[in-house]
Amino acid sequence: MKALGILASAVALASAASATLCGCSKDTALRITNVYENGDTDFHYDYCENLKDGRGYTAGIAGFCTGTADAWEVIKVYHSLTGGKDAFSPMDAVLAKYADSGSASTSGLKNYCTVWEKLGKTDAMFRRAQKTVRDRLYYKPSQSAADKLGLKFDISRGQLYDAGIQHGTDSDADGLPAMIAETSKSFTADKPGTSGSTLTVNGHKVDEIVWLKAFIAVREQHLKHPKEKDNQGGNYWAQTLYRTKSYTYAINQKEYMFGASVSILDNDGKPMTVKCAQPPSPAARPSARPGLFDAGGAGATPADSGTSTSTSNSNNNIRAGGRLADMGVIRGTNIGGVFLIEPFIRPSLFDQFNASAAAEQPVDEWTFSAALGKAEARRQLEEHWDTFVTREHLESMAASGINWIRIPIGYWAFNLTADEPFVDGQIPYVERLLGWAQDAGLKVELDLHGAPGSQNGYDNSGHRVSPQWLYSRANVDRTLDALQKMTELAVEWSDVVYGIQILNEPSRWKWPVSDILKFYNEAYELVRGMTDDVYFMVHDTFLSPSDWGMLVNASWANALMDTHIYQMFDNYIVTLNESAHIDMVATMAEGVTRFDKASIGVVVGEFSAATHDCTRYINGFGRGSRWDGTLEGVDHPLCPFSSCTCTGDYGGNYTQFSAEYKAFLRRYVDAQLDVYDKQLAGWFYWNFRTEGAPEWDYMLGVEQGWIPKFPRTAVPPDTRTEGDASDVSIVNLVSRAAGRLSLAAAAAAVAVAAALVVV
Repeated sequence: MKALGILASAVALASAASATLCGCSKDTALRITNVYENGDTDFHYDYCENLKDGRGYTAGIAGFCTGTADAWEVIKVYHSLTGGKDAFSPMDAVLAKYADSGSASTSGLKNYCTVWEKLGKTDAMFRRAQKTVRDRLYYKPSQSAADKLGLKFDISRGQLYDAGIQHGTDSDADGLPAMIAETSKSFTADKPGTSGSTLTVNGHKVDEIVWLKAFIAVREQHLKHPKEKDNQGGNYWAQTLYRTKSYTYAINQKEYMFGASVSILDNDGKPMTVKCAQPPSPAARPSARPGLFDAGGAGATPADSGTSTSTSNSNNNIRAGGRLADMGVIRGTNIGGVFLIEPFIRPSLFDQFNASAAAEQPVDEWTFSAALGKAEARRQLEEHWDTFVTREHLESMAASGINWIRIPIGYWAFNLTADEPFVDGQIPYVERLLGWAQDAGLKVELDLHGAPGSQNGYDNSGHRVSPQWLYSRANVDRTLDALQKMTELAVEWSDVVYGIQILNEPSRWKWPVSDILKFYNEAYELVRGMTDDVYFMVHDTFLSPSDWGMLVNASWANALMDTHIYQMFDNYIVTLNESAHIDMVATMAEGVTRFDKASIGVVVGEFSAATHDCTRYINGFGRGSRWDGTLEGVDHPLCPFSSCTCTGDYGGNYTQFSAEYKAFLRRYVDAQLDVYDKQLAGWFYWNFRTEGAPEWDYMLGVEQGWIPKFPRTAVPPDTRTEGDASDVSIVNLVSRAAGRLSLAAAAAAVAVAAALVVV
């Protein structure tokens, strides 16, 4: 029941919002208001009726009205998720007119409630649109106001949210800002209390609960005697004093923080319990986040976290914890190359620069955006985000038997500075993807794939440069800020997001493992301060599995180790023949499975069917391959044949693959799945699709048969003949590649390869 003209004021208020109610705190506050709006604690996305209160139709989880701007805002957000082709589209002109004029008319909207009710019941993206607008116009502005006041208690913040929903967050005489100002003005001296939280109001020390009671008294006067004419009709507001009486009851019960439940009065004045349906919030609101480093720059030393790195806690594995218990095997694909572009996944984006001088050719998203300029980069990337992954892709993959997707996202989608060439705007497309995943029955892992300064120097971080990430405290703080915003997204989409990877592939070659662990611990506190009900996923930093214990804290719950296993990025392993590659699967996974049983669970977050590096740009834009000897630093071809060319079976055109090679690909994939699917927490194939990289393309592999559907069918037989040129022992092949490599060195190469990855 909002006043008119909410949009500009709400956007201004929300600009500094920190959204500090989270987990149970936010869920409970929303449900309390839902009791007042709809009579129960359920979120009625499908609610719609004409209350004849001068605001047209009222609908959805926050009483969005056609006579104010908010219902039209919901529909515009929904249009952005559907491409504008949905059941509301024929009503757009009328809806825009009524939103602009503040009309109470419902003429021309005959099917409005029918459409709203149907979509509210069945369409995840429409439900998401409602949540987006609710948070943007009411939740975030109210929490921004709470931040400015210094409110610490959930009950205070919840009251401001409820007032924002009913009174609006605009600047009219009955709006939330006016009531806050009126309340604060009433304090002309210190007003101590016993709550333990003190505010500074007009230079005076005021107990928070004393301030809250004064605010409620002011609000009640506005309910009894509204100042705005639009709010005076039918004495409607005076009939809703149960909203303030309900909060006063909770205050008298001293339920200042919303835990698993809170006691309030219902709309008839009877006591009721509102129970949280989200993960618990921290017992107390955390203070400002401490920095990881005492000082920035090279050689900075992390502060001691005081935490153990023991891995002996067997209760910390995948099989423990809330809704994540009995989750079953993770079978997924990566939606890579969409929200962080990589040259080998979509080379057509980079081919436009082929005529440029080598020094001017982009090699990553940073230089791609810099070369085009922000306007053109945004135009091309928005088209890419809109088209490279579709609803049909997710439906097809779900039909193949996968149950998860992993979505890599760069930090700049959440935290972009003006001096960086990147463009933002990815999140609406991410949310559209989340809606599609929910509709397809897929669970989601959100993966922070790139950090400021680059965490590894690879193009998959967004910037192929000497990594600077942990050399700067500012970089670390921006990473944590991006992680916080990504976790907020996960909480908002908790019905589909079940995992958060805090950072992809930070390089242990650049920084001490202890420094990375300090970041992991701080990230854990941040994520767990917002939700307990997602997997907390950390990368192995390319360490050997025998050393992974250095990266794990025994206190972590619902945690997973993420490892990436490839066989083509090492000068020795790439020389192996087909049989040896299959044998190498078990060799490389031995330590991984041992760690999974002894410590937290392990998920193979990336693997593929590739055993060669002929794929165009797989080693980076403009770089050659080990296979044919064209990679810088490789002085001769390393393929296991007498003639090494990137053609035929290794040429990137699957229509030229021999039947024998396709059969090998299937055996190789099945060998990996025999380990990852049966002995570990699960896996994510890299990638869901590509342009011209067949062994890396999940959907193409399923279509062509070298990637199995689930449940799996039988593995094709090995049709290679005895004495084939590729039939060479693993040790001989490794030795040939290395010249006079010893058996010990060969074994060491195999061990090292288990931790190597470039993609």
